[in-house]
Amino acid sequence: RFGEDIEARSAALIPKRADCTPEITTVSLATSDDPSVLFIPQCTKVERCSGCCSHNLLSCQPKETETLTYQVMKTQYTGAKKLKLLGKEIVVIEKHLKCKCDCKVKEEVQVAHCNKYQQYKPSQCRCACTNTDDEKKCEKNGSKKLWNSELCACQCRDILPCSTGYYYDQSECRCAPNPPKRRFANYRGRRNHAVEPLLDN
Repeated sequence: RFGEDIEARSAALIPKRADCTPEITTVSLATSDDPSVLFIPQCTKVERCSGCCSHNLLSCQPKETETLTYQVMKTQYTGAKKLKLLGKEIVVIEKHLKCKCDCKVKEEVQVAHCNKYQQYKPSQCRCACTNTDDEKKCEKNGSKKLWNSELCACQCRDILPCSTGYYYDQSECRCAPNPPKRRFANYRGRRNHAVEPLLDN
């Protein structure tokens, strides 16, 4: 088996990187979803951007394009293997001349999702935190807290369940006693009953 593994590795091909460039791609010429309508021809081949980029946040996109105008025959299946000519139709297809690797999610879309502590960084294709001082303070308290780069906030590493009468204090990352509840008492002897807050002992 060991010898077979060596033989398989020696026979394996070394892949060539697929660069981000225009490549011949099959494109549909149909302008209708009606299954009875048939376009002649149904498709053609034009250059479209295709290939790999260095990060999964990037995709191969057109940098320069050209518009091609095609004339196709539009027919309709009427049964008994017969097609009825509906006429000629103009189909506009985009041809890619130059390509580049760019952010999958565009800046105008991503900016809308940035919170008040974030700013869009085109070089990173994402919203990045601007409150770096808060991040440094959070790192100093690393034993209890962890920096959340999505929310740009310092959060407790572990949130533990607390017993009755206690709540989990996010600022201290520990259980703390519940604050005293406020109750209200009505005092009689007045036309309008006054309501005054009292603290439980």
